[in-house]
Amino acid sequence: MDPIPAASGAGQPDRGPNLLDELKAQLVWLLWRSEPNPDPTKKPIKVPYYVGGGRRNGQLDGPEDRSRLVTHAVAEAKFEELAGAYTGLAIALGPDGRGGCWQGIDLDDIEAKGLSDLATQWVRGDSAGWGYIEITPSGEGAHVLGYGQEFRTLGSNASGIEAYSGERFFTFTGVSAKHDSPHRPIDLAPYVEKVLAPRHSCGRSKAQSESATTSVDPKTVTELRSALAHMRSDDRDMWMRMGMALKDLGEIGRGLWFEWSQTSESYEPRQASRDWDSFEPRDTGYKAVFAEAQRQGWVNPASKEAALVPSAAAPDNGRRELVCRPLGGVQPRAIDWLWTGWIPQGYITILAGESGAGKSTVLADIAARVTTGRPWPGERLDALRVPGRVLWLGSEDSVEEMTVPRLMACGAALDNVTAIDGVALAGKRTTFSMQDDLEEVSRLLGAAKVEQRPFAMLVIDPVTSYLPGQKLRKVDLNDSGQMRTILEPWLALAQQHNIAIVCVTHFAKDTSRQMMHRVLGSGAFVATCRSLCVVIERQATEDFEPEPNEKLMLQVKTNLPEDPGGSWRLVTEKVEVSTDPRNSKPIAATRPSWLELDATLSARTVVGPKRGPKSQKAEGFGIWVRAQFAQNPPEWLPVSVVLAAAKKVGVSDSWWNKNSSDFLDRDNQGGTWMCRPKSLH
Repeated sequence: MDPIPAASGAGQPDRGPNLLDELKAQLVWLLWRSEPNPDPTKKPIKVPYYVGGGRRNGQLDGPEDRSRLVTHAVAEAKFEELAGAYTGLAIALGPDGRGGCWQGIDLDDIEAKGLSDLATQWVRGDSAGWGYIEITPSGEGAHVLGYGQEFRTLGSNASGIEAYSGERFFTFTGVSAKHDSPHRPIDLAPYVEKVLAPRHSCGRSKAQSESATTSVDPKTVTELRSALAHMRSDDRDMWMRMGMALKDLGEIGRGLWFEWSQTSESYEPRQASRDWDSFEPRDTGYKAVFAEAQRQGWVNPASKEAALVPSAAAPDNGRRELVCRPLGGVQPRAIDWLWTGWIPQGYITILAGESGAGKSTVLADIAARVTTGRPWPGERLDALRVPGRVLWLGSEDSVEEMTVPRLMACGAALDNVTAIDGVALAGKRTTFSMQDDLEEVSRLLGAAKVEQRPFAMLVIDPVTSYLPGQKLRKVDLNDSGQMRTILEPWLALAQQHNIAIVCVTHFAKDTSRQMMHRVLGSGAFVATCRSLCVVIERQATEDFEPEPNEKLMLQVKTNLPEDPGGSWRLVTEKVEVSTDPRNSKPIAATRPSWLELDATLSARTVVGPKRGPKSQKAEGFGIWVRAQFAQNPPEWLPVSVVLAAAKKVGVSDSWWNKNSSDFLDRDNQGGTWMCRPKSLH
């Protein structure tokens, strides 16, 4: 039998540090626990946990991750303290800050896979007894540990051989296969590249070598995307497992996996491409994605059922079962903001207001700041950010005559704005649909990330124009069920691509409702969004006269912790942005000039607890009431008499019913309803 190829230090005399002693002293140790596999027909899975608590996830081998690792002594003490809570100790492979990487080779099912020759080489070693090899928890495999340079990962396939130099953990049993022989440091990289890589490449099954793929329909693709969006792609172990599960879908699976991969801060396109090409899965398929997402609480938004693929352990009678997960292993994460307190990334924001209130002008300024990286209102002038891209879907305004001039007036970088003009279907242009074209938008966003030019914001103006589709041709805005069916997949898309979606809509005309409930259509709009901003005209009061064209931007509802600290006062101003080359006419547009963030202004203080912006008749009606009673000395007058007089000056029944109580007190006196001005008592 040929000896193991020479690696760093091979062939040297038996002296120097003991690899195992050195390993135990390093900050590389974790705990692990055996947990049920989402697929009950498969073996349990090994899940790593930090000794200080919490499941290991996030950016593996990053500074935060490595800072939470401990020495063997600390991990062993915690394992004994929490007797029974964990299955054993584990080692985090990867860089340890000293210039090298802890490396690992996994020889799985040695007898069944015909790997006895490799295991024997490491057990026997050479005269110096290099390397450390131990028996795995199953007793049927072996782990070889070393320290040295990074090498190309050999992922799981039918060969039974795996090799890693980072972003992976190995269980640790301490059961050495070399008994009392010394374990000297060795760099495994040459051995992995020269011996294991060729043998690993022969592990493809016949079906895999023929590039066989599984076909799925568009509905399943959409549901796979929803399931993936429910999970964290920065959990390295899950990321690899989901990639292998999707591999049998061919290019469709590759596209889904890459879209999902881009939601991780540690995403690196070239490395992801190499990992995908190395996937040679066994005993898995795309249904494993549904199973894992269901285990984490995913509910298929299309069917509203708890699982798309029922568990094999589900009872035959189809009884619904609760899907739960322990929160002890959930890694909390901070909210990313496009504009702190106003527009969060990964969520839907509603921008509402009455026609002509200035919504489009404000939105153009927001887009301009995104595309240029200029500071947000109130920030320091040197608080610059990396410019982002905006995807713009608008139907109410002409792009050439309204949208582009507004963006120019606000100083936008137009090259960073892409407008969706519609959809091409069978060579014909048709209207964009939020029901039918979600997948195409996701593909566009994913491609932009691959090109390293991601979109930061998606504008849908107005959202009500794009609701109809093939499934629901006529959408009832007041039907919460219909609205949720359309909107919730867009929330999943926002989270998947970490993009801020801003949906523009109008106010209903009923001013008797709270501002939150004046958003046109179903309460599903307000329920689905995480931020509801409104733009309204500033009304004069007895002690305040607003600036000409003054508006207010208010935060009406947010489910997120950051508070903007008040409402923005702004004025709109008209500026000339260019000249039409066809006829030399000037091109003008409006832009906002931000005045101040007023902490005293809110949806409640501006318009009262139960009203939207007050009717323009209100001030005139108050004057009329005082004049009416001044001409009639009695303190109380019949309501019918006052109402009849009010109708003569143009007050309608509906306006009276909604607003007169703000100005009049009523009292039933001897069976007749009487009223008097509130100011007379």
